[in-house]
Amino acid sequence: MKFKILAIPFARQHGEDAQLAGRDPGRFNKMMHTLRDQMVLAEELGYEGFCLTEHHMQVEGVECTTNPLFWNMYIAQHTKNFKVGQLGMNLTAMNPITTAENIAMLDHMTGGRVFAGFSRGNTPRWTATMGQHLDITSAESDKSEADQRNRRAMYENWRLIKSLWTDDLTEHQGEFWNFPSNVEWEFNPTKLWGGDNPVDGNKILRKSGIVPRPLQKPHPKVYAPFSYSMETARFWASEGAKMVSFVTADKEEFMPVILEQCLAAAHENGLKETTNNDVLALGAHLMMGKTPAKTKEYRGMFDTLWKQAYDAPPYHVPLGRVWDGSRQQVLDQVCTLAERYQIDEFFVWHHVNYFGDEIEQEALIEFAEGVIKQVNG
Repeated sequence: MKFKILAIPFARQHGEDAQLAGRDPGRFNKMMHTLRDQMVLAEELGYEGFCLTEHHMQVEGVECTTNPLFWNMYIAQHTKNFKVGQLGMNLTAMNPITTAENIAMLDHMTGGRVFAGFSRGNTPRWTATMGQHLDITSAESDKSEADQRNRRAMYENWRLIKSLWTDDLTEHQGEFWNFPSNVEWEFNPTKLWGGDNPVDGNKILRKSGIVPRPLQKPHPKVYAPFSYSMETARFWASEGAKMVSFVTADKEEFMPVILEQCLAAAHENGLKETTNNDVLALGAHLMMGKTPAKTKEYRGMFDTLWKQAYDAPPYHVPLGRVWDGSRQQVLDQVCTLAERYQIDEFFVWHHVNYFGDEIEQEALIEFAEGVIKQVNG
């Protein structure tokens, strides 16, 4: 089985009341080094890789994941085979052309260790700020015009990125982006080496590409965080991507329907060999301790954080699955999920620097000793 970490770095720690912690260079530096050390340890313990969400303007010191690609490169420099990725990069408000370029470059610079993840953006503060030139705000899944505009941008931007990664030259005219822009272009190297007729008879550049295309062929594996939107699940399944779900056990009755719909969407789009394992990975919050008392302490601090920062306006994020039992209990839970859904990939949601390095490393070690080594030898 494969186990990846969804790392959530904080520039503040439990019990603190510091203002603007995310703006403090010293705090950021400490968080950066803690994340590095924990991910180096994770590779040694048998975790396959790690990823981060994308957030901006997190001045409070919560989820300081500005530019996951920089974090990916930083951790890749300190590990050997550890995969690095995102869950995910914003695919609505941000420029899809530079996103495609940057992930492709990172794929080369890490020797093909990159996996890509994309999301619609659930945070209006920064999604609306970054997307103001496109009149884009965050996803609400409420079928409003703003929500539908966000979804249209995701569809268009992914298809542009995929073309930039896989086609020799791309020509795209869309609702949000044109590639290339309507520009007059007369450049002798383009005539000599620029591919098949990229410039039309009016000397307008009609086709172009990014440099480079990814090292991995046809491109890095793609993931998408998923809650309950069937439309989102069907879209990504039809594109060959894998959903990552942290849903709670009481919502798992929907999983068979979701899997059926995802497989149907993939098969309808020509991906006839697609299986459950191609479209679904599951995850949980990780808070294991060496003793029941330590696990209880960790869970208590986590519950306080969740009420303060997650199950609160504007998010009210569902808690999702939690792994906070003994080694045997968590192993049984993982194996049951793997057998029930016929999957072999799992993500652990792991906070970094907030609960303290000792507690956080202990959780990584307990899961590795109790689960990863037991299933992978």
